[in-house]
Amino acid sequence: MNGDIGILAEAYYLPPTTKSIDDVFDDEEVPTDPLGGGIDFARDIGIEAIHVAGDETAASLSVVAARRAVARARIDPEEIDLVVGFTSIAEDHVAPTWSAAGLVQRDVGATRAFVTSLNTGGCASYHATMKSVCSIMASSDSVRTALLFAGDKAPPLNHAYYPVTVVCDGGSAVILRKGHDRRVVMAVEAATVGKLHDVLYAPGYPHRDPTDPCRNRWLHMTGDYRRFAEEVIPINLFMFRKVMRAAMRKAGVKPDDIDLYIYPTFSAWDQRAFSEGLGISPEKVYTKGLARHGHLQETDMVLNHVDAQEDGSIRDGDLVMLTTNGAGFAWGATIVRQ
Repeated sequence: MNGDIGILAEAYYLPPTTKSIDDVFDDEEVPTDPLGGGIDFARDIGIEAIHVAGDETAASLSVVAARRAVARARIDPEEIDLVVGFTSIAEDHVAPTWSAAGLVQRDVGATRAFVTSLNTGGCASYHATMKSVCSIMASSDSVRTALLFAGDKAPPLNHAYYPVTVVCDGGSAVILRKGHDRRVVMAVEAATVGKLHDVLYAPGYPHRDPTDPCRNRWLHMTGDYRRFAEEVIPINLFMFRKVMRAAMRKAGVKPDDIDLYIYPTFSAWDQRAFSEGLGISPEKVYTKGLARHGHLQETDMVLNHVDAQEDGSIRDGDLVMLTTNGAGFAWGATIVRQ
């Protein structure tokens, strides 16, 4: 990274309506397949409630977050040169023929911006998009300000993502500015394992079974839990190490230099596995919002970063590592100097 691209502003939006985790489990079909290590999915999830969007759309969640970010940045929307969506699950219409990027551009008033979306990394779409946008900004004199956004609304009966988490609806936005000397993006690294692309996915139209009693759901998650246990879990920490170490090499820092890790709010058991597996003190892994909102897909990176700054967990000059994995399957790590 060339060191002169900083996070000018960040914001998120959670719809006001909440639903208890007990009600989620009552309403949704949660598999009873046993997990390794004596983990009980419902018992060890660590989530008490999630936010649900109701009549709000995934795109409208994005718009609210984007407007908040623009207001925090105190810029004219016409200063934005690039708008990129990093939503990880399906949006209001079928992608790739439609993207919320155009809608966000219109509703925010970023009339000069070029718009597109990058969303194949699942929850790690934040890192794939950050890496791509920083590269564009570093190599182009015409792109000085970029707006990155996401908005996720889980379809009915699709909030429980066994065996990992329970997801929350919400939106997020990040504004990057070339030449900004605060929250400087020092390095971004991402990696993918293509053979795992169909371990967790939402079936496309050609692959939907017409005899399936759930065929009227426009979207539902499909998971191969055997492959998740046998192929994803064994390499998960290895891939985390790979992207984290690569990012630290690029930034010229060591593990002891990292003051705080921004990690996704998947579940309590997953947080323990991450900390113990990588030898990181749990006090250095920020996931304080787990109980009150659960997992927000790629928005976890933004929400937890914002909350950590606002509650004083991050101070000026700190080195922060934002890291996650995502169904796709992808892993990412971003280092920010506050």
